[in-house]
Amino acid sequence: MDLQATPDQVAWFPKLTKSTDAARKEAQSLVQRAENSSKVDSSAYAQLSDAVDDARTANLKFVNTFSAPQQSGLKPLIKKLSKTDVDISKNSKALSQQFERSEISGKKVSAMVQKLDRALTDFQTEQISIGKQMGIQPNGQSQ
Repeated sequence: MDLQATPDQVAWFPKLTKSTDAARKEAQSLVQRAENSSKVDSSAYAQLSDAVDDARTANLKFVNTFSAPQQSGLKPLIKKLSKTDVDISKNSKALSQQFERSEISGKKVSAMVQKLDRALTDFQTEQISIGKQMGIQPNGQSQ
């Protein structure tokens, strides 16, 4: 019962998962554009970067709503979620640095964005696991 989501957490959860899903869609879109182009410029990365930032911010806001008992009971899952957040940050920064240098090849962009997408997928999986432990279904309904 200590882990049970509050009504506000249940209401916030769909925003959380939608923001992560939006970041994944931007990543997949950039992969497709990169695979169909020999060079990709930095403007192609801007939308993905914004979507990733939104997903990470929504996640942080959600985790910051946890009560002490929720933090304690969900500690292993929060740790995994934090690790995937660090992976997303590292992949996003590496991609950003590549775009700052100049135009980079489509193949290189594709490979880097695919790594970022895998990290986002793990992030989403961890979010859903935490939600389930809190009694929230992936569609945002409470049990």
